[in-house]
Order: sequence, then structure tokens, then C-alpha cells
Amino acid sequence: MTPQPVVSRAELLAALQLQYEWGADEALCELPVDRLSEAPPQLPPRMESAQDVSTGHDAGRPAVARMGGTPTAAASLRAVEEAPDLPTLMRLTAAPDDLFLARTATHRLEPVFVENAPFMLIGEAPDADEDRSGTLFAGEAGTLLEKMLRSVGMDREQISMAPALPWRPPGGRTPSDAEMQACHPLLLRTIALCRPRYLVTMGVTPLKMLLGPDAAVGRLRGKWTEVPVPSLATPVPLLPMRHPLQLRASAAARRNAWQDLLILMEKLYPGE
Repeated sequence: MTPQPVVSRAELLAALQLQYEWGADEALCELPVDRLSEAPPQLPPRMESAQDVSTGHDAGRPAVARMGGTPTAAASLRAVEEAPDLPTLMRLTAAPDDLFLARTATHRLEPVFVENAPFMLIGEAPDADEDRSGTLFAGEAGTLLEKMLRSVGMDREQISMAPALPWRPPGGRTPSDAEMQACHPLLLRTIALCRPRYLVTMGVTPLKMLLGPDAAVGRLRGKWTEVPVPSLATPVPLLPMRHPLQLRASAAARRNAWQDLLILMEKLYPGE
């Protein structure tokens, strides 16, 4: 019998480091898994807002945000919608039992509130760097965002930020409609408590959650629109932009990003 080669600890660590640099962040079984024998996944219970409970209709919300459901779910949603501050909101939504993402993610991303911030930035679902660090816009995305802001004389410490979803979908896949529905009340209440003058979305997920499932960055970027937010007296102006990581795609993407930054600055500082 041919003797098996001995692999040293240093070689094993080098192999792990190589996989980390390649972006591998999940372990796979060596044996096949019989998925047909598993129980089908259960979607989060449908919930309805306090306004929907009293009026019996969707109150004009985007299709992705329409929810209905059990009295328990409705009571839970009312608690979220009535949270008096961000710490209470984070505690109420720390680990929802009905959301698979909350059990598979490494870290939960929490909003960053800056008093008198010129605008609030809503990011995508967390990527691998954000999930590992628990920090919004970490890694390359954060580096690119900081370069974008510095180009117009700003830095990230000046602005409020929040994720579209606090937890990373397994493997970095696109969030499902059910997952966006489940996180939609949390996003709206976060915006309401921060009371931003303007919103800037980066990526398609926050745009769909706030404007509906048919919203597309390519069609809407560079144009201001308004988003109604419960408990805020007036709609909040919103400017869609591409995610910073998309700047690597082409010169046209970088040109669009610069144009959008100029549109934002013109809104923030008219006449300057």
C-alpha cells in the first residue's frame, strides 16, 4: 500500500488562507445530502401593520411590503412600528425566530445614526466582508465608498447609514421576496427614527424594498423620487445610486456614479 503523504500544520493553514483569499466562506459536506427527505422550508408568517389591521387594506404600500397574518405577528409588528428609539428597535428585532437569515449570518449589521446628517445611506444586503466584521460597507466596498465621498468633500462619519437587510443571505445569494418582506418594517422604522432629510440607496435591494419589486437602478438612478415613511409627516426624497462594488464594472458605471454625486450635492447645497 502506498503511504499517504503527511500534511503539515503549516500547509493546512496555508490552504485555508488561500481559500479565504478566494472568498470561500462556507464549508461543504463530502457526502451528498438527500434534500427530498427534508421538510420543506417554512416562510416567515405574514404580518399586517397596525394601520392595515384597522382599515382592512394595504394602504398603498409597495407590493413587496404588503403583509397580513396572525394576531401574534400583527402585535409584534406594532411593537416594531412603535419602537421609541433605535436601541429598543434593535432589541425587539435581535433574533426573529421566523427568519432563517438571522440564524445563519455571522453578524447582524446595525444602523449608524449621525445627528444632523445631510442624508442617510441605505446599503445592500450584507456581503462577506460586512458579515465577518459586522460593519456597514466593510472591505473593498467601504474603500470605494470613502473615495466617492471624499471626491465631493465628505466622509462616512458625517452620514447616517443602514442596511436593507441586517443579515447576510447564505452564500451571498439574492434576498428572497419573503426575506425582504420580513425586514421591510424594520427598515421603515429605522428611517423614521433617524428622520433623514434625504435618502440615498446603493444597490437594487433597498430600492425594491422602498419603491416596490419593479424598481430598477438602471431606470431610476440620477432621478429624485419620494418615499412615504410611516410616522413621518412628509415623504422623504430618495436618490437611487449604484452600489460601490459596481464601479469596477466599467468606465460608464464610474461616470454614472460621479453624475449621481453631483446631483446629490446640488440637492444638499443648492446655489453653491
